Amino acid sequence: MSGFAKELISRKEAIEYVSRALDFPWALKTRSVPLEDAMGKRSGLNLLSPVEYPPFTRSTRDGYALRSADVAGASDSAPVFLRIIGEVPMGEWTEKRVGEGECVLVHTGGMIPEQADSVVMLEDTVQAGTWLEVRKALQSGENLVFRGEEIGQKDLLLKAGDLVGDRNVGLLATLGICTVEVYDLKIGILSTGDEIVPAETPSLPPGKIRDANAWFLEFLLARHGFSAKRLGIVPDIRDRLAESVRKAMEENDIVVLSGGSSVSVRDFCSEIMENLPSPGLLVRGINMSPGKPALIAGCLENRRLVLGLPGHPLSCSVVAVTVLLPLLYRLAGLESPLKNAEAVLVADLFGKAGVEEFIPAILSNGEVLPIPGKSGYVSVLKDANALVRLAENEETRRKGEKVEVLQW
Repeated sequence: MSGFAKELISRKEAIEYVSRALDFPWALKTRSVPLEDAMGKRSGLNLLSPVEYPPFTRSTRDGYALRSADVAGASDSAPVFLRIIGEVPMGEWTEKRVGEGECVLVHTGGMIPEQADSVVMLEDTVQAGTWLEVRKALQSGENLVFRGEEIGQKDLLLKAGDLVGDRNVGLLATLGICTVEVYDLKIGILSTGDEIVPAETPSLPPGKIRDANAWFLEFLLARHGFSAKRLGIVPDIRDRLAESVRKAMEENDIVVLSGGSSVSVRDFCSEIMENLPSPGLLVRGINMSPGKPALIAGCLENRRLVLGLPGHPLSCSVVAVTVLLPLLYRLAGLESPLKNAEAVLVADLFGKAGVEEFIPAILSNGEVLPIPGKSGYVSVLKDANALVRLAENEETRRKGEKVEVLQW
């Protein structure tokens, strides 16, 4: 790996280069899932409404359905009298028709009889037997929602790539949509390293650490609508690592290796990626900190993407957020999830020129507090909700200065 420093390219160049070499976006497969299993997944197709909504004209108030023309000019001093011809019970269909000088008692959410075009609220009326004294003029459409007013048949409900969640699930349920086509993008996460043991290991042997990165990657991807599966831990043995990567690529569209970009002489990931079908290894190191030794490879013919992320938790996290996520979004034809903004530093920040740096930070009300940490730290992101970005030509930034922050 002594050639790393000579082959570094910028993060943005790496993303652009990989996207072109692998011909992003890809036409992704989809699968149908029940609505209850669609939460947090991405719609695989443009979803159109099968029906119009509401399915009938509905009242938005308790009151009387009537013809607005019959109460033109009505007021407290000049009321209009209408004949009450019945009631529409909640949840029932009615064939009643409101004629001239007539009205029908309706309830909030209930059906409006034909020919009625407005609803007068109870507080603007006085009932006297079968007659109703109306003390307010109404406009057509007042206090009701017309059939199909909110959603028309074949209206676009979800675009391909939209997340299914609490904001739209009620809409789908309302329209009777109980299955959803979602992206069937398979992502596998392989942890590598002789020192890594499963998180459930009860007592750590000397020199070992529990696997944190695979869990972080799985949860990060799930939050962005991409399902991933942890594939276990592979030791730094060339043949076993090569076989694990081969099998992972057979079963997944994207393979993410945690710890697969170490500069250790025992790391064989670079060699394995070089031997992949064309174009193979595309990026050997990125001019960023943390995350310099990241690897990116791919196969164009059978549509595969392979990334080797640093093993140190903070480095792995930063590369996942600033490189892996943008690549996934491009692969799916979606806009980048990284939101750029400016914020005022509330503490001095010391950087180094010549490399793009990312520092975890807490962003609140236009102010940002950096949380510097070493690449091996695992707790830094616990409170962070942003990354401060220092460009290659930026070094020390002082309290009170504006800096660029990325939210994801």
